[in-house]
Amino acid sequence: MPAPLTIAARRAMVEQLRRQEPSLSARKIADRLGVGKDTILRDLAEIATEQRQPAPAPGAAGPNPAPDGDRLVLVLDEPLRQALAVLRANVGTPDTPAANTRAARAAIRAMADTVLEAQQHNQKGGRP
Repeated sequence: MPAPLTIAARRAMVEQLRRQEPSLSARKIADRLGVGKDTILRDLAEIATEQRQPAPAPGAAGPNPAPDGDRLVLVLDEPLRQALAVLRANVGTPDTPAANTRAARAAIRAMADTVLEAQQHNQKGGRP
């Protein structure tokens, strides 16, 4: 049995399926991904919420500024820009600061979920 998808990976797949086939129902997406319809409905609601949130202006701290230790600023050199383009291409988003932020956040969450799942699997005596 394949390992379950991480939340970030599942949401990326949901978003991709909706872009490819806009008329696809939540039930059909759920069947394709092997999850419940309610899970897909929650994913769609979260995706819509994220898309409604405006990207912060460069240098703007927003209503709840992060402490200096909780902020990560990356210079988008060409290799990183290409990597983000690959991530955005999976969901069909443009090269904008908001799309780059969403792609980077999803990739970080997906990687962290993968590492955590591997650690939990290893603690249970499974093989890596």
